[in-house]
Amino acid sequence: MTNSIIIAAQRSVDQQGDLEDCLCLIEQAQSLKLRISHLEIDPLSVDWNSRIKANHFRTGCGPIEALSVANRMISQQEVDVIVIHGRDFLRSEHSQSDRHTRMAIYGDDYSLPEAYTLLAKHFCQQQGLSLEEFCILRDQVFDNLKQTAEKKSLKLPDKRWFEPLTELFRGVDCANPVIDFEGIVILCHPDMLRQLKPMISPIEVKAVGIGLSDEDGPEQATNLANYHSLEKALHYAQVQSGLDMAETIRDPNIRLDAYTCYPIVPLALLLKSGAANTPEEVTALLQSKPLTQTGGMNLARAPWNNPALNGLIAMCESLQQDPIGSLGLVHGNGGLGYKQGIAILSS
Repeated sequence: MTNSIIIAAQRSVDQQGDLEDCLCLIEQAQSLKLRISHLEIDPLSVDWNSRIKANHFRTGCGPIEALSVANRMISQQEVDVIVIHGRDFLRSEHSQSDRHTRMAIYGDDYSLPEAYTLLAKHFCQQQGLSLEEFCILRDQVFDNLKQTAEKKSLKLPDKRWFEPLTELFRGVDCANPVIDFEGIVILCHPDMLRQLKPMISPIEVKAVGIGLSDEDGPEQATNLANYHSLEKALHYAQVQSGLDMAETIRDPNIRLDAYTCYPIVPLALLLKSGAANTPEEVTALLQSKPLTQTGGMNLARAPWNNPALNGLIAMCESLQQDPIGSLGLVHGNGGLGYKQGIAILSS
């Protein structure tokens, strides 16, 4: 299988940054009459339960699913260039009440924090963790994200966000969606590098693993807490890349962008990958390397279905800093975890 190459990746966050290089590259491909396909990440304004259109993707795993489709289409030479695009202006185009209404994807019985609390309880039971141990690890996840956020000069939440929202989660532990985001990732077949002028040092998509469960929702929390779909995604990424996922995640020189909507998700990544097998090993890993390139979805904000697209772009930016043989892993999580994606990128 010929792996696709990322040749441009840009984002705008709260009107900071632009997509000019990506737009110029699209025009360049059009002028060369190359075959171009567009894959779109659905915004919050699209009903969560509506039918998904062709070449559209939904959930927090959507950008990794789009990357998987792009990699396949390019490998099979169905297209020359693929544009993955996401836009969600959650701050300026939605009121607070509208956001809350549209994000109530599990109805009136369970808010997202309540649903993830239920999932976390089942996860703790299956992992042999006490709730007290989980909360210690939860705090360590936040400290890890906070260190990255401080390095990036992000504004940190005030004291009220440290108050409990549920039995297990505080405000700082929950994804904060108040952000205007737009991002583009452009991929092509390696042969196209003779014709197109990349806007970044080309980055190879070494692997994209996708794992799916049959159903989502709080009523499936016991099954979803097994994180079998994450195990599948990790397995497929390992087979495609030839890399041991446990060693990859542990390696201090390999960059991570874990999905961090709630602390249980990155903790599941560390434990289900085998990168850590005990609370002590989780603690050691969290102290050894950043979980994300952004500061996480609570501190760097979470553009609904687009956090993994933001993560892919941030990873491309990070890999440009050390362009010789560097690796990055980007994680996507859909719904309550029924969709999981793992992308391995190489500079």
